[in-house]
Amino acid sequence: MLKKLYVVYLVVFFGISIGAIVIGSYGINDQQSHIYVLPDGYTGWVEIRYEQEGSPPLPREGEEYVNLIPRTGILNTSDSPTSGEMKFYYHDELGNRKKIELDMIRTQAMKTKYVLSSNGTEEELSVNVFFVGTEQQWNDAKSRN
Repeated sequence: MLKKLYVVYLVVFFGISIGAIVIGSYGINDQQSHIYVLPDGYTGWVEIRYEQEGSPPLPREGEEYVNLIPRTGILNTSDSPTSGEMKFYYHDELGNRKKIELDMIRTQAMKTKYVLSSNGTEEELSVNVFFVGTEQQWNDAKSRN
C-alpha cells in the first residue's frame, strides 16, 4: 500500500513539475522585446502611456516593439503593456541610432498613474517610466521633486 502511494506521489510530483516548466517557458517565450528610440542627447523622464484611445499602436521591427519617444518624453499608444527585453538608443537627425548604455537608464518601472482628464475626472493610466541621464542628472532631478 505504501509503495503504491509513493508511486502515485512521484507521478503527481513529476507531472506538476513538467507542467510548471512548460508554462514557465511559454511565459518567457511570449515576452516581447522593446526598442526605445529617444531624440539625440535627451535626458530626463520618459513615460509611455498605454491603452490610450485614439493613439496609434507601436510600430514594429520584426517582432520588436519600437517606442519612438518625442522631445516631451511622453509617448501615448493604444497598445497594452507587455514585458520583455528593453534596448535603448538615441536617434540623430540623419536617422542613425546610437546605443544608450544601461548605466544611463535609472528607475525603470511599470506602474499605475492617476491624471486629471480634460473633463475634470481622474483617469487611471498604465505607464512605463524611466529616467535617462548620468548619476548627477538623476540626483539633480530627484532634488527638484
